[in-house]
Amino acid sequence: MRQPAKILPGVTLAFALCAGAAEAGGKDYVLLAHPEAIDGRSFTDDSGKRYRLHAVDAPEIGQQCIGADGEKYMCGEQSRHALAEMIDGILTCDLVGSQNTEWRSVRCYDFSGRDIGSRLISDGWAVPDRSVGTFDYVMDEMEAEARQLGLWQGRFVTPNRWRAGARL
Repeated sequence: MRQPAKILPGVTLAFALCAGAAEAGGKDYVLLAHPEAIDGRSFTDDSGKRYRLHAVDAPEIGQQCIGADGEKYMCGEQSRHALAEMIDGILTCDLVGSQNTEWRSVRCYDFSGRDIGSRLISDGWAVPDRSVGTFDYVMDEMEAEARQLGLWQGRFVTPNRWRAGARL
């Protein structure tokens, strides 16, 4: 539930912070308020623009994994829910790389300055997307695996292999 009385001061402060960051870094960015999660790595804003977290891969909606109890569960939906919880607020998102008309690749930060991709992966609900040619978030993945969080509680097929047809 959105609460306008709580959003306005946050938006004002976020604009002030972003203005300073833009002057310092010169990067293109967007400011988003309460975007809606599509899946575990993608979301939309109020105008319908679609964004995808840069260097993050997450289970697809409909993807099943095996939990710690040995039972199958809808890990794609769990991943989407985790992202939805993390982006329920004000986000500052840096635009990354070239932008196509369908998706905008972004690296987003919550109001406290925490990297959403890092949080999602370190909580175990996504994995680094190594196809983008970077090793961003690999340490977060190792932490989640060592602590057996999220997907790492049981067994799963990596999202890229699942999209290619592999199943448990």
